[in-house]
Amino acid sequence: MTCTCSKSTILWVSAVVVIIIIGALTALAYTSSTSAIKTSVRTGLESTAGVMATQINGSDVVLFKAGDEGSPKYLAVVKKLRTLRSMDDHILNAYILKVNPDRSVTFLVDDLYPDDPQGSAKIGERSTAPDSLEIFSALSRPTSSREPYTTKYGSFMSAYAPIDDSMDDSNGNTKAVLAIDMSATDYTNSIGGKGYLILITGLVSMVIAIGLIFWLGRRNETKGE
Repeated sequence: MTCTCSKSTILWVSAVVVIIIIGALTALAYTSSTSAIKTSVRTGLESTAGVMATQINGSDVVLFKAGDEGSPKYLAVVKKLRTLRSMDDHILNAYILKVNPDRSVTFLVDDLYPDDPQGSAKIGERSTAPDSLEIFSALSRPTSSREPYTTKYGSFMSAYAPIDDSMDDSNGNTKAVLAIDMSATDYTNSIGGKGYLILITGLVSMVIAIGLIFWLGRRNETKGE
């Protein structure tokens, strides 16, 4: 009887040790994978925004004022933004922001405005996105949201890039910031897919390992009898 209890205790201790080891390795793999995917998605968004920004003439867009939403020049910029973002199905919206001397951020162009005036931003409307630091930094280099955020227009993950004074002969003067939005849901799904696979793999590994431990224990007991 004493021997049987001892073997049983060993089996349970072994099972607990296996659970701890596999659980720790799974958690580490999940964290590393999630971090890598987040970085990859953000880098991709920043790269796309950076390329799109080179196709916009900053000296033209900064001249837009409230009421110009129906002007030929405004609509021409909207058309270009739509053409550029159509190359990536994950981009929901492209727009142009202005950083003012008082460090407030206002809209210059929203490519959704012609089709949805009530659900898009007008020229001069103040941005309520919490990405102020990222937008300020985008005056010199492409940046992106650290985490998804929510405004009255929805929940997004955004990227930003500087728009120079000219597409061809730029003097290196940043006139505005181009922004693109990705659905927060798409962002979460792109991260969660591989992460869930790691968690499931870890769980299956635990079940198999524990099952094997008890199977071998029972087999040894049978032999001992």
